[in-house]
Amino acid sequence: MHAREATETDAELLLGWRNDPRTRQSSRSTAVVALDEHLAWLRGVLADPDRLLLVVEHEDAPVGTVRFDRRDGDGWEVSITLAPESRGRGLSGAVLAEGERAAWERLGVRVVLAAVHQDNTASAKLFEHAGYAEAAPAVSGFRQLRKTLS
Repeated sequence: MHAREATETDAELLLGWRNDPRTRQSSRSTAVVALDEHLAWLRGVLADPDRLLLVVEHEDAPVGTVRFDRRDGDGWEVSITLAPESRGRGLSGAVLAEGERAAWERLGVRVVLAAVHQDNTASAKLFEHAGYAEAAPAVSGFRQLRKTLS
């Protein structure tokens, strides 16, 4: 696994993953996103020093994306999306771990937060196996998890 910082040339790839029905089902926003809206969002993320968007590759092919958004204090919220064709291959743990490693190295991220939809058992298992623990009561149907990187 190797994480690289996303670029504008990744726009269509990331939009396809974002608009996948299973991805939307577990997202805070479940609407289909148009290309122009996605490009504006992507440009904003890439220019923001408080955000890190990574594309994780396995065997030279992109298999997922991990994004870190600075929150209050020293916490960074993580979001992970696997490419639809990468699901069911046992890659999610490695994609998350590679994202965490890259965030630690690039930004010194130590505290990672995750908001996991209460109905998303696969994501809950992923984060629990990766060492995340309940940090606060659920908010709007999303469990609040936390991990300290070392």
